[in-house]
Amino acid sequence: MTFLLRALILGLTLLFFTFFYLYINEDKYYPGANFQTSDMPKFELYDLYSEKVINEENLDGTFLINVWASWCITCRVEHGFLVNLSNQNIPIIGLNYKDEKENAIEWIERFGDPYKFIIHDLKGELALDLGVTGAPETFLVSNGTLIAHYRGEVNDMIWKEVFMPIIKKEGLFKND
Repeated sequence: MTFLLRALILGLTLLFFTFFYLYINEDKYYPGANFQTSDMPKFELYDLYSEKVINEENLDGTFLINVWASWCITCRVEHGFLVNLSNQNIPIIGLNYKDEKENAIEWIERFGDPYKFIIHDLKGELALDLGVTGAPETFLVSNGTLIAHYRGEVNDMIWKEVFMPIIKKEGLFKND
């Protein structure tokens, strides 16, 4: 073999292993994730089940806000995972998005209620202020600050790779 051929094989081998190393050590990219913090917007809406007014002052501690609707197919896929989180004492507040009250109540009765309470946002006012573009979307909130926002279905992988690193880093859900 000529020197040039050996150098070419060695160079290609090094290039391959370099790309392989970079690929396995690359931080995962989740296009639905947003980690820019902001304050919880001011709002005044009603609880889904009653005429009780809910506003930003009713929201304290650390919790998730899950944007969902009875017409949302992906919300149905995500729902079982939210029930599991709720069973692990992760507080979740539902934000029922652009949905008829009767449809939302029927949906919750059919599939289970993982929420501490549900804010009924028929016109999508709070959702708009939060930057919601559709359902489902989930926010991690602590003491009035939006810490993380995920557009799309939250499942075990997203929970572990998007939310848990922040929860561990910030020491959240320990005494809430």
